[in-house]
Amino acid sequence: MNWLAHLLLAESNPEVSLGNLLGDLIKGEAREALNPTLQRGLECHQAIDIFTDKHPLVKRSKQRISNEYRRFAGILIDVFYDYILANNWQHYSNVSLEEFTTSYK
Repeated sequence: MNWLAHLLLAESNPEVSLGNLLGDLIKGEAREALNPTLQRGLECHQAIDIFTDKHPLVKRSKQRISNEYRRFAGILIDVFYDYILANNWQHYSNVSLEEFTTSYK
């Protein structure tokens, strides 16, 4: 769900970016049927998720979600982190957020 972060970290290639976005949706054998460039994007997505899921700050963020919503903690934190990224975009990119997001039309 942290699509903005995944796009920012993806290679500057439309197919790799698409693969990076679809990483949560395409699993298992379905990946093998895709072209190598899309697969590279899927692998990048997976590497980002593995890194962030193991990171102590992400784990602590998830623990701050109440028990009532704990099963949604990963999704909530992803959306929250994308919100923070969007609001601090100028620290992470020389391209404006509007220009970056509209370049994917």
